[in-house]
Amino acid sequence: MAVPPRRRRLTDEEIERAWHFSPYLLLPWVLLVLVPLYSDVLHGGYPRPSFALLGLGIFAFLYCATVVTALRPRLHHARLPMVFAALLVPVTGALAGSLTHGFLLFPLLAAAAALVVPGRWPLLVLLGVPGLAALTAWMRGQYDVIFYGPLGSFLAAALVLAMFRLSVVTEQLREARRAKADEPDERS
Repeated sequence: MAVPPRRRRLTDEEIERAWHFSPYLLLPWVLLVLVPLYSDVLHGGYPRPSFALLGLGIFAFLYCATVVTALRPRLHHARLPMVFAALLVPVTGALAGSLTHGFLLFPLLAAAAALVVPGRWPLLVLLGVPGLAALTAWMRGQYDVIFYGPLGSFLAAALVLAMFRLSVVTEQLREARRAKADEPDERS
């Protein structure tokens, strides 16, 4: 029976050079999603464009506020990111139920909610947001989106949860290395 090769220990320099999860990496996705929705509103795809633009503006504000507050160390375990994420759910549901390409908002909702609940209720995000996307597609009668909308939401939430967890583990490893380097050597 072959013995698996031993993994090499990470050096302090490798840990310091490790990739950091930045909250600002999730913000440009709002622009990519809002462009088709905004163009639908401007090209007459929605009968009340002022309400649609107001809703999209509220969604963009809540999404950016959720992402930025969820990744601040002082605010991560506070109520503010949870309040923003909770307000994002009905806004997303209303926009997805009324706009033509509104299902593009569900992966953003899943990503923002995954940042808020990594240690609390990850299954709620992994199953709840795709379930909401499927329910919205079914209620609108768009049966062609009933599989791909929830799948996109699930993949977005899973990816953000994995990246955030990896970032937390890297930070814990850095802290442990620093603590070990700061403590005096007991053998001498």
